[in-house]
Amino acid sequence: MPLVTAVIPVYNHEKYVVESIRSILNQTYRNIELIVLNDGSKDRSHEMVLTLVEECKQRFVRFEYINRENIGLSATLNQALAWARGEYFSALASDDVALPEKIEVLVDALEAKGNTYAAAFGNAWFIDDAGQRVRLDRDGLASDSACGRGCDNFLDFYTQGRGVNYNGDEFGTYASLISGNYLPAMSNVVRTKAILDVGGWTPGNIVEDWEMWLKICKKFKFVYVDRPVALYRWHETNTARTIPSGLLYSSFLLVHKEKQFCKSRNLNLLWRNAHNTLAYDLLGDGRVLFKNKLAILKMTPKLSLLRHVIKQYADELRRKAHRIRVMSS
Repeated sequence: MPLVTAVIPVYNHEKYVVESIRSILNQTYRNIELIVLNDGSKDRSHEMVLTLVEECKQRFVRFEYINRENIGLSATLNQALAWARGEYFSALASDDVALPEKIEVLVDALEAKGNTYAAAFGNAWFIDDAGQRVRLDRDGLASDSACGRGCDNFLDFYTQGRGVNYNGDEFGTYASLISGNYLPAMSNVVRTKAILDVGGWTPGNIVEDWEMWLKICKKFKFVYVDRPVALYRWHETNTARTIPSGLLYSSFLLVHKEKQFCKSRNLNLLWRNAHNTLAYDLLGDGRVLFKNKLAILKMTPKLSLLRHVIKQYADELRRKAHRIRVMSS
């Protein structure tokens, strides 16, 4: 049983952090070290973590708790990586929950695949603020999981409309990831050596998980285990809901950096579509600062963007025409 380093970065999750830590305490896999880092929380997260310190010391091969000033998520993950002794690394946000067999199932999958595979992923159910299963519509609006509408799991939600078959051979490939991340950050186990090989996380980057998968998949493969292994909490303080413009701009900059790699792999069309989609969304976002929009225009080929805008407009007209036909039939 290889040692697994489980990591929980904590930030202002006093309501959820105990459940998150306890979900690692309850793992069926035994050989785990746990590193919890409180990244300058302004609420009572520190006090909540302290209630579980003694239990963690008894359960884990090694337990570390670091309580310090805020340095950001990417820098926090790098700190955990420097402390990690495990062959495998598995991070869990302090508002998410790992299902009991998560680490056992994913480690078994990686052990079976061998060293050409760097990461194993499962799926994740959506839960709300109170821990109840929910479904999300295309706009991210939640409803009761029994309603039958929308997506009740992470991979269905983030691959809808993209033509990515996450049960197929394209899972985790660079070509499937360049147009956007769909891999669940709460449902994976990664070889620690692979993270070190690509230089860890970039401090200050707020799309840290997407960047990490893009870097790793250039050298290694990913395996998918078709079962939920975690619960992803959808609530008002999710990063995707509190700073959507920041995520969009960071995503644009990340894809822009991938231009030369895509060119070297004959992925120009995929890169251009991904780049122009993000540019189009940013230019239409009233929350993005004017100086950023000027920078976006400078980094985007004008003719290519114009073609993309026309295509987007034509696609929207076709969707409206289809809806009218359906309503009138």
